[in-house]
Amino acid sequence: MSRTQAWREASGVGVVLLLSMSLLLSGCAKMPASSAANPPSASQTPVSTPTATAAAPPTATTPTDPLAAVDAKTKKEFGDCLTKYVRVGPGSNSSGKCAALVLKKINAAGLGYKVSGKSVTAAGANAILNYQRSRGLTADAYVGKDTWIALATNAPSVPATLPDKCNTTAGVILCVDLAHRKLSWIKNGKVVKTFAVRPGGWNKPAKTGPWRNFPTAPGTFKVFDKQASPASDNYGAGAMPYATMFHPDMYVHYSAGFNNVGYSGASHGCVNIRTLSEAIWIFKNTPIGATVYIYATKKAATTEATTSTSATTTP
Repeated sequence: MSRTQAWREASGVGVVLLLSMSLLLSGCAKMPASSAANPPSASQTPVSTPTATAAAPPTATTPTDPLAAVDAKTKKEFGDCLTKYVRVGPGSNSSGKCAALVLKKINAAGLGYKVSGKSVTAAGANAILNYQRSRGLTADAYVGKDTWIALATNAPSVPATLPDKCNTTAGVILCVDLAHRKLSWIKNGKVVKTFAVRPGGWNKPAKTGPWRNFPTAPGTFKVFDKQASPASDNYGAGAMPYATMFHPDMYVHYSAGFNNVGYSGASHGCVNIRTLSEAIWIFKNTPIGATVYIYATKKAATTEATTSTSATTTP
């Protein structure tokens, strides 16, 4: 073999190697330029023949107007309040037409009690909290866009169905439904008793500080102790009779305040029982180590309308 021939063959091998490396680096999605320019002839047998599949046409999603079903009279009634925040405290629209409208609509929402007055006081803030929990909204006692829409559309309460965890846990479990203010005492998957409860809410700190929201924290806990009259540095002896303790700052216990003023007040995070005999029953029948499951049902995601476009694609 002459030097010229050897050089030509070596050059040919180099070209092939360069083309191969180019294909690897370019990715699988691109067709090599040489193949596109010279498709296989009818006499050639291709390695594989891909089947062209038409891609589904793209869809466009349009969020549903949350006030689309509201009649003109209701829209006029709510007016510019839909763009305002209302909450307890000075400088926050806690009084005036929007505050009065909030309380009026919450009174009509079926929470089981009424709020008096035309200003958002502590009782009004707790009414807002209970309404927000019942509708699966963020429970912060601030009336903003989501709460206004729920009030304007007369949104239904979230379902009261017990979650699977309450039905399948062996032994005793106390399931606390914040949305419906209810405690279900369950043993081996069977609901034995239910109790009305008052969770945390708008309250004054035990010692110093401004009024604020003291939420009952959702989660799974275990009963670690029970005391008929626990001592308390914050609230004093006898403030939390027949306490079933599942968290350092949250007990299930009888509340004289709940018995006296109902849902106009709130706990500092504990699960209040309204009747002393009911608190005693829970205290006696709930064993140490029992599960306490606290949950807040959230509103389902907003439905969106989906429409197909007329665009077509090339496979």
